[in-house]
Amino acid sequence: MAKFIHIADTKGRDANVLFTGFNKKSKISYFTPDGNAVHTVRVLKTTINGSYDKLVQQSGGDAELAKLLITEDPEIDLFQTGAILEGSSKVYIDADFQPCVSVNLKEKVFDASGELKEERIPKELIGNILEQAAIKPSGKLFAKAEVFTKFVFSKKYQLSHVNGLTFDFLYQIAKELAEKNSLMLIGAGEKGIEPLVFQNGGKAYRAFLEGRVNDKGYVLIMHLSNLELKSAITKI
Repeated sequence: MAKFIHIADTKGRDANVLFTGFNKKSKISYFTPDGNAVHTVRVLKTTINGSYDKLVQQSGGDAELAKLLITEDPEIDLFQTGAILEGSSKVYIDADFQPCVSVNLKEKVFDASGELKEERIPKELIGNILEQAAIKPSGKLFAKAEVFTKFVFSKKYQLSHVNGLTFDFLYQIAKELAEKNSLMLIGAGEKGIEPLVFQNGGKAYRAFLEGRVNDKGYVLIMHLSNLELKSAITKI
């Protein structure tokens, strides 16, 4: 299914263009000694009774657990460990390792030194990439050497044209960025600095455009980050 994003350039022109992810496929294939192809399966490592927290609670501490691991194998369930999993669902458990009927989600915010600043109820974010107001360039340029050492990028998408007009539209954006050898921050809002949310209930990301061109073509990549690298401040 095609995915679209409504984006504008520095001249105020806007258009709906495609964005696609990058699926890396391994070029290496694995075979058994007799020539049969192998495949990946999900295998059960242990049950909750074999988890570290459960074993520490039962044994009374790390030292006691270490002795128990030497003399026995309490983390292994001979009837279930190693079983092949064909489907699974996430289940929340309480301090007594019992399934929870309902849970309250909390978001924890930490500062650069790792100390907890705030604990709050997570906000339900609404997707904003196809709003009537287009995603705008902020005008803030970052040198490539700077941006890749300042932000942690978790995703990237390629922007693609859908016709001749949008080809020229995206080509010009890519050309401008390539000539400046920089990435540009783009975003929602009047100034183009607000985070992008790609679907309702999704995460908020800062987006940076990178452009590359040759005589007849272009590549326009949108890098996404939700984590900025900061130096920890040492208190004296």
